[in-house]
Amino acid sequence: MLLDEKRTKRIVRIVAILTSIAFAGVGAIVIALVIFGGTPTASEQAVKDARARVETAPNDPDALSNLAGALRADGKVDEAVTTAQKAVQIAPRRYDPTRALVAILIQEGRRGEAITALQEFTARNPKEPDAFLQLGQLAQQAGRTPLARLSYQAYLRLNPQGATPDSVRQALDDLNSPNGGQ
Repeated sequence: MLLDEKRTKRIVRIVAILTSIAFAGVGAIVIALVIFGGTPTASEQAVKDARARVETAPNDPDALSNLAGALRADGKVDEAVTTAQKAVQIAPRRYDPTRALVAILIQEGRRGEAITALQEFTARNPKEPDAFLQLGQLAQQAGRTPLARLSYQAYLRLNPQGATPDSVRQALDDLNSPNGGQ
């Protein structure tokens, strides 16, 4: 009996030690996940990748615009707008950064700010037809008929040929009709 009792005590001790080690290991894993986080979501990874690109090229408006889009997708709207505005400041003559800023503002329901951004761009760059086209469309949607007319007219002066100008002429005709813009 004595021998069995010693073995039993030894086995109980070994099981207790192994159980303690296992719980400690699980605890360490849980603590590591809490401290260091788990696997990032796709949007978090996109932000991480975009931030890395901006770190290597901090004055690249395309990298900043990409980061702004990733931030917006990750729900960080204010940071996205600020980042997109920085891209516009770096490349005030390029339409792509302004287009990215305007897209974020529109997605967030901030049409007035989007219109202002386009007005500022067209003031700096009066020969960019696509900016006038987008400004005209936004102004028309916002019920700002005089601005829509002026923007569409500027677009047609810069780009008078093709299918899009024909659609713009139709939009202008609609705005000029007795119930136009309403």
